[in-house]
Amino acid sequence: MHYFFELHELKTSLVILGTLVFFYLYYYIAHSAYLKNLTNKNKSGVKDELQLFLVRKLTGFFFLGLLPAIIYLVFLNGSFSKFGFTLNHLSDNYLIILGFAFVIATLLYFRHKKNPSQNTLQIKTDSWNNNLFVFNIFGWSIYLLAYEFLFRGILLFECYESFGFWPAVIINITIYSAIHMVNGKDQAIGALFFGGIACYFTLTTGTVLIPLFMHITLSGFSDYFSIKMNPAIGFIKSNPVKSEKL
Repeated sequence: MHYFFELHELKTSLVILGTLVFFYLYYYIAHSAYLKNLTNKNKSGVKDELQLFLVRKLTGFFFLGLLPAIIYLVFLNGSFSKFGFTLNHLSDNYLIILGFAFVIATLLYFRHKKNPSQNTLQIKTDSWNNNLFVFNIFGWSIYLLAYEFLFRGILLFECYESFGFWPAVIINITIYSAIHMVNGKDQAIGALFFGGIACYFTLTTGTVLIPLFMHITLSGFSDYFSIKMNPAIGFIKSNPVKSEKL
């Protein structure tokens, strides 16, 4: 029995270490000058922005989702069943998901209304249309699917099995907040609150779908209000790039 617990704690330690390694591999590759230069080929610059955005999100999908999933399943004998990636979990928790979506959208609305010049967009263009915005949401969705799978899936549930509810939450939000330090103090503090709520509802409902939709809502509405309320940015009816279709 003692040997079993030692093995389980070793597995959890590897998961914690792996989470940090995978995130920083993603971050420094996705934000490297090499990757930016690789996608910087068009005179207009807009296609470069789209390519860079998509490549960064796909890099995140690979390092935060696909690669950890393979290692977790093959080498650590993990199981996806514990994470609640099912339609039943979605139907059982849709009211919670809608409630969080409403609260997040409302808070973001007043935040952007107070500071209209705030801009969270990663695609650097002033002119947006519906196709470009859908492309933006798609990129965020595949990235956040991997992101939440690693942080609120593998990391949180493994820590929960080894250390219990609150230690797992504390470990998760500590790491989650620490990696947001690269984006400044405000994001690190915000990550403490968001991460705490996300972890609590993930463990109490048994599904990672709640933080996934919370995070997509956060990114989607933050970008939407950045376009609608920022006087220097806006939606246009015509294509934002002449002779280039999105």
